[in-house]
Amino acid sequence: MKLVLTASIRKSELKPLEKTFSLEVIKFAAKKCLQGLGKPIKSSVKTPSASFKKISLTSTGGAGRAAFLLQTKDGKAILAMIRLKNDKKIGANMSIENPKFKKILEKNLLLIFEDIENGNYEEFEL
Repeated sequence: MKLVLTASIRKSELKPLEKTFSLEVIKFAAKKCLQGLGKPIKSSVKTPSASFKKISLTSTGGAGRAAFLLQTKDGKAILAMIRLKNDKKIGANMSIENPKFKKILEKNLLLIFEDIENGNYEEFEL
């Protein structure tokens, strides 16, 4: 099992929250998603042989949510989004019905696909 972290997502999603959620917290959450925990979420972007899941995060710095693109046949979880639970735009409402979530998720997916195509990502063993 592996966590895939693209350069764009590291910069836009993880870096602003790295004092709250360490890489170890993200790795733990990714592993749990690959093992079947977390709640499935729909996406307006079709991703063959992949699914989305969201999972709650907890750390000494606070609570949050993370969304992962899962490629279960490859055993890889790609971080797509991370937010504090009290985030004003998304927070606890990580669903496709939330237009703000949908817009950010679509943007992040385009960045992820571009980064992977260009080799701008890191893989971490879980």
